[in-house]
Amino acid sequence: MTTSPYRVLCWLLFLLTLTIPIFAAGPAPHITIALDATEAPRKIFHARMTIPTTGGPLTLYYPKWIPGEHGPTGPIQDLAGLKFTANGQILKWRRDLLDGWTIHVDVPAGAASADASLDFISPAGAEGLYTGGRSATDKMSVISWNTMLLYPAGWTSDELTYEATLRLPAGWKYPGGFARDHRPIYASSAAGTESASRDGYCRRQCRRSGRASGSRRSL
Repeated sequence: MTTSPYRVLCWLLFLLTLTIPIFAAGPAPHITIALDATEAPRKIFHARMTIPTTGGPLTLYYPKWIPGEHGPTGPIQDLAGLKFTANGQILKWRRDLLDGWTIHVDVPAGAASADASLDFISPAGAEGLYTGGRSATDKMSVISWNTMLLYPAGWTSDELTYEATLRLPAGWKYPGGFARDHRPIYASSAAGTESASRDGYCRRQCRRSGRASGSRRSL
């Protein structure tokens, strides 16, 4: 009795699927991001993230393909001030040779987390597209969270979660439904939902958005 090559191939594929969980990444990390928007009138934003890691090579992505934007429109040209540290040590990093939205960082072995800092420069004119377009004046700002963060390789964007804090310029306000005691309240959210999120902040009176829900706001 002979076994057909097709049946052998099916068995090999089945055995391969059994080994996939062995090589799968562990639980997706919970990332914190602190956004300093105090220079929003100058169209400059500063973000700092703490990304859990086990040490060794770390690959990070700047969001490139944004839902609904119909192209690789992530505004990498407006990203500046990249810096990475771990255990108080400045880390070496480089952009990928083939994809400018991909960043490789050398994290020391045993480091429990890496800190990433970046600046986002909001366009002053009409050269930006979609969420990467002009988003700040001296009186108000619309923050698109996908322009302010990096995310690690190994998981889908829907598996990653971020917990955010935000500082505004003096005298600026949060829309009423987004804040409690004049402070923003953010729920943790999947990175995949952040790319579709835009929050507005302004001087004097803000118009309340119907997207608010109580005192919690998903990114």
